[in-house]
Amino acid sequence: MTEVHRTGRWFGLGGAALVAVAVGLVAQVPSLVLLGGVGVALSAYDRVAVPPAAGVALSRSLTPADPGVGEPVTVELTVRNDGRRTIPDLRIADGVPDSVRVVDGSASLGTTLRPGAQATMTYEIASGSGRCVFDPATVVVRDVVGVVARRARVEAEPDAVTWDRPAGSALLPLVPQSKHRPGQVPIDEGGEGLSFYALREHRPNDPLSRVDWNRYARTGDLTTVEFRREQSARVVVVVDAREGAALAPRPDAQTAVERGVTAAVALVEGLPEDGHAVGVAAYSPHWAWLDPDTSRAHRRRARERLRTDRAFAVSPVTETPDVDRLLAQLPSGVNVVFVSPLCDDDSAAVVRRLAARDHPVTVVSPDPTATDTGGRRLARLERRDRLRGLRAVGVDVHDWGADESLQQLTARAWRSRR
Repeated sequence: MTEVHRTGRWFGLGGAALVAVAVGLVAQVPSLVLLGGVGVALSAYDRVAVPPAAGVALSRSLTPADPGVGEPVTVELTVRNDGRRTIPDLRIADGVPDSVRVVDGSASLGTTLRPGAQATMTYEIASGSGRCVFDPATVVVRDVVGVVARRARVEAEPDAVTWDRPAGSALLPLVPQSKHRPGQVPIDEGGEGLSFYALREHRPNDPLSRVDWNRYARTGDLTTVEFRREQSARVVVVVDAREGAALAPRPDAQTAVERGVTAAVALVEGLPEDGHAVGVAAYSPHWAWLDPDTSRAHRRRARERLRTDRAFAVSPVTETPDVDRLLAQLPSGVNVVFVSPLCDDDSAAVVRRLAARDHPVTVVSPDPTATDTGGRRLARLERRDRLRGLRAVGVDVHDWGADESLQQLTARAWRSRR
């Protein structure tokens, strides 16, 4: 569907031209009459001009085609003039999904196209997760002097990009875990499980597979083996979204807050697949909390909260986050994944307080540091000291490299556990 509209570029020209003609006639100034005549002609053209047909075709390419979470995607949108006439003024704006951010290049283009010619614009998007759908591109063609325009919405294929988030089991190294079984929390109670817990007197309804037959052969007494029960983890992902965490190694790179939100979305979508209840919270001047749960509706709420709540967006507010309220809100013994660049002592202090309250804690730390100046090199060394200090007190810290995808981080975390 197309629509035609006047740009208003020569608004008022007709009236001014008539005034010029009248004044020229009265004052007997031929040049003024001639100038007014030109203005009248241009005003008449403005009323009858028709824009070129929007006979264009669009195609889109995405590189990589199957990106991992946190990995940027290069978009190339190519436009071809399929008409028989030159388009003197062609303007295109691609329908970038609302949930992603353009980090390099421009998603718009202005050009002139001869019949059969084509032009390409290239830009890079990031901060996406899951399937993100492109809207139709907006195409505007104007006549040679720009007084009338035709606007159209044109589809381009492929029309979606899907960030291939890790499966729930692949994300488990980022969650505090026991040594017995990744992602499971042992409890002090006998029952079904893998590790030995105790022997007790046999009961008539006990399964035969749990009878200690070796003991029965030696003593003739029937006893039942109990194993240490394990239950799925309850996890709260806390994202450091303070202004001081909105750092990036390059102007065109994602900030640590944006990468942190991306990781949090992957965790709240992936871990419930393995039965782990996941909640979210913000270490931010603005309060945000969502209790751990596993349902699909909860995952949608958590994803929407992470993407739209002001607590997870960089804010100029410099108030100190209410850490006491956050600590009080956390259920006793809940696992915490703290996502922070650890670029100041306050964030490291929060991790220590969490560990002191017997919360199993891991830290996922997007690295926003650079080495191009002496000050930045010093900041990198200070951050490494904080990571080293937390590891020294038993906290698992995953240093997430600036050019590393979430899949690469989790793969490296798995290797370090072997």
